[in-house]
Amino acid sequence: LTLCEEGISMRIAVRFVRLGTFVAAVSLAAGAATTAADQPPLEVFAVSDLVRVFEDGYGNPDRKLVDMSVFGLRGETISAQFALAAREELKELTVSISPLKMTGRSAAIPVGNVEWNFVEGIRIEQNTPKLLKSDLIRPAPAWFPDRLSDKRTVSVPRGSLRAVYLTIKIPSDAEAGEYRADVTSSSGSARVSLPLLLTVYPLRLPDQRHVMATLWFNYSNRILKLHGIDPKDADGLLDLLRAYAKDMVNHRQNVFRINFDTVENIRTAEGKLMYDWSLFDRWAQVFWETGRMDLLETGFLAHFGKAGWRGREVVLRDFPVKDESTGKVQQLPGKEFLPQFLPAFVAHLREKGWLNKTVLHISDEPSDHNVMSWREASDFIHRYAPELRRLDAIESPHFLDRLEIWVPKLDHLATWQSAYEEAQRKGYEIWYYTVGIFQKGSLPNKTVDVPLIEARVMHWLNYRFGLLGYLHWGYNQWSEDPYKDPGTHRGDGWHVYPKRGGVLDSLRWEQMRNGLQDYECLWLLQDKVTQIKAGLSSRVADLIQPSRRGVEIASQVVQAYNNFTRDPAVLYAARRQAIEEILDLDKSPRIILQTNPPEHSQVANDSAIDVHGWAEPGTILKVNGQAIPVDPDGLFLEQLPPSKEGTIVLEAENTKARKTIIRSVNSS
Repeated sequence: LTLCEEGISMRIAVRFVRLGTFVAAVSLAAGAATTAADQPPLEVFAVSDLVRVFEDGYGNPDRKLVDMSVFGLRGETISAQFALAAREELKELTVSISPLKMTGRSAAIPVGNVEWNFVEGIRIEQNTPKLLKSDLIRPAPAWFPDRLSDKRTVSVPRGSLRAVYLTIKIPSDAEAGEYRADVTSSSGSARVSLPLLLTVYPLRLPDQRHVMATLWFNYSNRILKLHGIDPKDADGLLDLLRAYAKDMVNHRQNVFRINFDTVENIRTAEGKLMYDWSLFDRWAQVFWETGRMDLLETGFLAHFGKAGWRGREVVLRDFPVKDESTGKVQQLPGKEFLPQFLPAFVAHLREKGWLNKTVLHISDEPSDHNVMSWREASDFIHRYAPELRRLDAIESPHFLDRLEIWVPKLDHLATWQSAYEEAQRKGYEIWYYTVGIFQKGSLPNKTVDVPLIEARVMHWLNYRFGLLGYLHWGYNQWSEDPYKDPGTHRGDGWHVYPKRGGVLDSLRWEQMRNGLQDYECLWLLQDKVTQIKAGLSSRVADLIQPSRRGVEIASQVVQAYNNFTRDPAVLYAARRQAIEEILDLDKSPRIILQTNPPEHSQVANDSAIDVHGWAEPGTILKVNGQAIPVDPDGLFLEQLPPSKEGTIVLEAENTKARKTIIRSVNSS
């Protein structure tokens, strides 16, 4: 039978059926031949943009999604993803996209607003240490999808998968509604299309950033070599910085760092110190000219002593000073240099209009064993530059008034949560940072071998806990070969990949931008409540917390630092809920409902829930079927038990319309 042609095999199978001999075995063989003949060489299916699609099919991605359905706000950049399965070797596989058009209307989004990239992998030989197996997406060694290739065609071996990532820029003036485009993949005569369905909501993403984000870039000779730039080519370096700056702001990074080695320090013949700010200014101007940067970080003015990070000393740096007459460079101790330099630096920033937009670093990652010497260095520096706020990545809660912006590592933030919350109450600004290989516990991470959704969850975490910024040491801290040998940090040291004249983005970098946009959706809800609150009587306004509802929605995604969803559907449902609740606040009857404890809290079965808020005048309210009074200024304030199902059901009705709002608690 195995030597027969396909048609003969089928005739023999039918004859065996008649004879009743080997029916099952031969019928299966014949069926396999039929299926193979009918299968197209190329299959296409949609997948979430929050998952990694492995080329060898690891994890068996769900192939049931027949379209890419996405949604967003005006002015937002969103993502979609689909996968291609090759049933035979595909050569010169490419993708084309039609314009996004609104059904039944003339509105359209230009085809140039939808970009696509093949997803390629980097090689991870050993998984990130300190993580549980359940925290990892796949055991190493393996190729992990991460970089967005700029290739326009690829070859795909038979039996393998290839992901295609879409980046959709919604115009700020786009008409709200439903749009459709066809995304077509082709290789030779094989051609298959998949619909892209976009819902644009009638809201605009704020241009202003309401959370800070900074990733540190490297410009060493090794880095420039990966870009093909001669370190002596000052213009080439400046062009590269422009490419970095453009890429950063397109991903909503709004803080940049310029080191003090860009300032030339000169001692005159009279012994006076002078400073050439020209290079510092040129570099800073590159980032300011984007129009979307909010803060400038300086380099460090102190460092660990001879014993390094484990030692107890933090000491002021020495600084190079060139003798004007001889050209020789000497190292001047910080205690002698800084009292002259810092006032001059402050004066220069004031002259440029940058003083209120600059933050000063003391020394990186001080811990309990050296925080006292760090505080001494901070006191010394602050004495000569009191106008500048101080910002440092830290590993201790003992900074008192020596630091204005505290940036603890995420595992320390989770462990010493009460101490940092106390600092928040005292008015200190709290950000956080991550270093993947040193991070303990099941916390969101950015190494390439953890679920992709974690890069996005980080900014839900920001909103959930009132954290105002995120710092990462790695924009482009590449290994010698970031593709085949990403080294100790498993890709955590960078969010982009090098190419001539610029960078290639990564899946993690795209999702960081998306997470920052999610933060803004929650902020828009907060801002809407703030606007309504401003028009209320003081006795009602005093009871309204504008961020409360956003925090409740964010808690569906992040319950605690080490308890967060890895399910894309949960994240997207919460995002859509935030958007729809913003729009609902404009629909009569207008209601602001707040409960104490907040939604999703654990309560005892017989607990009473504090139900309060504001209702549009003339509204009749019922809570769990019980009528409650509404004062002339819209105030309602009652104590009521939740239902047996743990719900608070508010029914509102006026002469225009009615609506129902539901809050849930966890009863025990």
